[in-house]
Amino acid sequence: MKNLLSVIGSSCAFAFSPAVLAQTAMPEDDKKSTPKTSVVFYGVLDAGVTFVNNEAGQSNRKLDTGVMDPNHWGMKGVEALGGGLRAVFQLENSFNLDDGSLSSEGTLFDRIAMVGLGNRYGQVTLGTQLDLINDYVTPFNISAGASGYAAHQGDFDRIAGNAIQRSIKFSSADFDGLTFGALYSFADKSAHPDEDTAGGGSGKAWNIGAHYANGPFAIGASYMQLNKPRGTEAIGPYQSLGLSTFLGQATFEIDPDTGERTPIENMAIDSQKIFAIGSAYEIGDFTAMINFADIRFKGYGNTENLRLIEIGGHYHISAVLDGTLGYQRMHVAGTKANQVSVGLDYHLSKRSDICVSADYRRASNGVAGVIGDSFEPSSNNAQALLRVGMRHMF
Repeated sequence: MKNLLSVIGSSCAFAFSPAVLAQTAMPEDDKKSTPKTSVVFYGVLDAGVTFVNNEAGQSNRKLDTGVMDPNHWGMKGVEALGGGLRAVFQLENSFNLDDGSLSSEGTLFDRIAMVGLGNRYGQVTLGTQLDLINDYVTPFNISAGASGYAAHQGDFDRIAGNAIQRSIKFSSADFDGLTFGALYSFADKSAHPDEDTAGGGSGKAWNIGAHYANGPFAIGASYMQLNKPRGTEAIGPYQSLGLSTFLGQATFEIDPDTGERTPIENMAIDSQKIFAIGSAYEIGDFTAMINFADIRFKGYGNTENLRLIEIGGHYHISAVLDGTLGYQRMHVAGTKANQVSVGLDYHLSKRSDICVSADYRRASNGVAGVIGDSFEPSSNNAQALLRVGMRHMF
């Protein structure tokens, strides 16, 4: 199973970055003795040039950063408390490499800000932290290893790796290949005590999940419910999916003078329910992977379902070169879309690599083609991207 995790890690780097490992893996000392006291500083820098064939009717190119892996830096630590008990903490910030700005304006540690206690059975942490979809299903996100743009369009299943605020989380130790956990996020009522949400904050949420690995086989699944998702949990169906209507509502506003579309980025939906599952099987230098997500949205007196299935795999071509191919098919709001992503990852060293990727997406007629969230939707139902980038991990 060690080889399988290594392969999946190289094809989906952010899933097994130090940030995720700090939350999902138990220190080796827990299996043998009292954990050591330590503090580690780490980070990832990712930048490249992307070419798009159709952005609102025009071709375009841009310096785009944080694509294969979000640009971030952080620190994590553990302190031995005796009797097998340990204290843990982690702080992680994301930023834009092109201009040095924070990814979340006014929030320093937007990815992770947590503290907790652990022992040989697992750990309990509190604060802002990555959810269990990230811990147990994200490692099977195929296309993200080919192209960071392709981490499931719109990321409505949260498979790209998402933090959730005001949360308490339990993550078990590894019991013969089985790990599991549960998470609860409190509603923010500081500004509106009588409401479930507060000025851009989200309502309460809960999340459960599990992962099992045995030899060349691994599988993980998670269920999450977000109530009144707002702010960092908000959805925007036009810029994410190219839909002009969602839950019976327009997804953008049109300037009567210029005809310019302004996407609605924070739809006031009632709930978002997510089930996600993924699996992988290692066959020599090839790792076959599959994942599936079912997301149910409720709001404005209506419901919508988004279903996505993804198949593909990762091939270890040589000691320094990896290749990934992924195919996604999505159904949502009576429409469908197909997307193919391919990527090559050339390792300059253990910490630095060069990535070349291409994506092509075609949606139903009348739906704007859009890949990722760095470019505007296409003027028709298709969009293609080509990117050359570099990543460095420290």
